[in-house]
Amino acid sequence: MDDNYRNSIINKKNLVITEILETEESYVNHLKEIVEEYLEYWKHKEILSKEHCNQLFGNITEIYEFSRIFLNELALANNSVPQIAHCFLNNHLKFIIYSTYCINFQNSDAMISKMMQSRLSINIIYQRQKELGHRLPLGSYLVLPVQRILRYHLLLKKLAAYTSYNETDHSLVVKAHDKMVILAKVIDETKNKYEKEGRIKDIRLMIKHLNLKDKTNVDISNNCFELHAEGDLMIAGTKKKLHVIILNNMLLIVKEQKCGLLEYKTHIKSRNITVIEHVKGNPLSFRLVSNAGSKHSFTLQATLAEEKIFWIKMLNNIKNDTSELSNISFTELMAKYFYIPQLFNN
Repeated sequence: MDDNYRNSIINKKNLVITEILETEESYVNHLKEIVEEYLEYWKHKEILSKEHCNQLFGNITEIYEFSRIFLNELALANNSVPQIAHCFLNNHLKFIIYSTYCINFQNSDAMISKMMQSRLSINIIYQRQKELGHRLPLGSYLVLPVQRILRYHLLLKKLAAYTSYNETDHSLVVKAHDKMVILAKVIDETKNKYEKEGRIKDIRLMIKHLNLKDKTNVDISNNCFELHAEGDLMIAGTKKKLHVIILNNMLLIVKEQKCGLLEYKTHIKSRNITVIEHVKGNPLSFRLVSNAGSKHSFTLQATLAEEKIFWIKMLNNIKNDTSELSNISFTELMAKYFYIPQLFNN
């Protein structure tokens, strides 16, 4: 290998190491400001209630305490590639605390938007920003943990790119990278699942309202825990729309009213659905047939061929639920993908 090329690779590797350390230090300093200068300050001054603080800041204090320790470990690695990789490998299970923060972040963002509609709240936030000399809004700081947890695997990917394949260091960095990629995916899946569970709760409430009002006997049982798809489809040959909701074991067909409530049409248990993909004379249509009780069918029409393919795929999937997070617990999923040290089992 040419000496100039080798030196160039070493320089680039050192730059990535510096980037990991410096960005982590900057990140921890920002976390400190959020915890001490916003959260603790407002708590001490009783400007925000404990409930509002929890909703706005989530478990950011827990993330800050962990990140301080993690930064110290990175510093003690003394720019050693294998030691940096071990920092991630030894702590990868602890990073799961970010899932709680990411799940809550949507509520936090909504709360900030609500606060910005109140002149009193605006003055409280702006006054604190002015005192701290912060030009960026509070929301720009609160999103930092979400951004950081999704950046670690990118930094490790860069580090691996400048580590020779014949070095043992390379395999360690790749292993650390793979762990952080999986962690990001698990956090994203968990976040999506919680968001969908929130939507299912909304659907249950609307259906409950419908049952009380019209004495309609519709039951979305507790085992309807995952939302696979939701959207509007046309009734073939008409301009009328139906709102279609695919749960993990049920197809729910409703009509969305202007007030946001759902007008129940029918529901079909997944085991009783037959999907007829081709409708003569209408390539964008497909037919749904119920095989139980009073048999009925719907001929629905998509606007695009890709949309039709999507709905048919989702309908076929619920006949044999393929969602991994639906079938095993979060703990089991973690155990499957992550090595759990002995101390976590005691």
